[in-house]
Amino acid sequence: MNIKTKLVTMAAAGSILVAGVVGATGYATAQTPGAIPDTAKQQQRTERRDNFLGRVAAHLGVTLDQLKQAYKSAETQAVDDALAAGKITQAQADKAKARIESGNGAGLGKLLAGGHRRARARVERLRDGIITSAATALNMTPKELKAQLKSGKSIADVAGANLDAVKTQIAKDAKAKLDAAVAANKLTQAQADTALQKLTDSLDKILNKSRGAAPAPAAP
Repeated sequence: MNIKTKLVTMAAAGSILVAGVVGATGYATAQTPGAIPDTAKQQQRTERRDNFLGRVAAHLGVTLDQLKQAYKSAETQAVDDALAAGKITQAQADKAKARIESGNGAGLGKLLAGGHRRARARVERLRDGIITSAATALNMTPKELKAQLKSGKSIADVAGANLDAVKTQIAKDAKAKLDAAVAANKLTQAQADTALQKLTDSLDKILNKSRGAAPAPAAP
């Protein structure tokens, strides 16, 4: 294994260890009485990281600058892989690479975690969107449809013979919102395509699901 390959491999594997060591030390410092200014904390974190990386570099027989460059290469490759897999947008990739060049790291873990949170939020918005679209197709207000659903009916029950019109409206509205999200760089096209396909595949189940009637108030 040549030195460049060795460095990049060690960087990719060691980034987790560096984060753990620096994070644990930072936690211990945070428990020490006496507030430390943010700038001082940042300097301490930088010093701890460089000290640790210096020891890693010594074990590898390379300079600290060589090791740091290897970390940058590994982080850049991780960003490129996430972009190619459709896990992040081009705008997110550009932001991550700018962080890498500034020496602050890609923050890819937080970025992907944020993606999961955003995905959950999209599910909530999608649920509300389905009700709004169904209500539009049925010439009802969302509030009126929700009242029907609370009584124990499914959207399919309420739609009756108009179920196909409801499906068409839901798919049309969902695609328009996903297209807008892609245009705004909030989603990749791959993410949008996957979301629309999942909706299409599960639409019958969603429309036929009832939540059950709300329990009657307890007698006084």
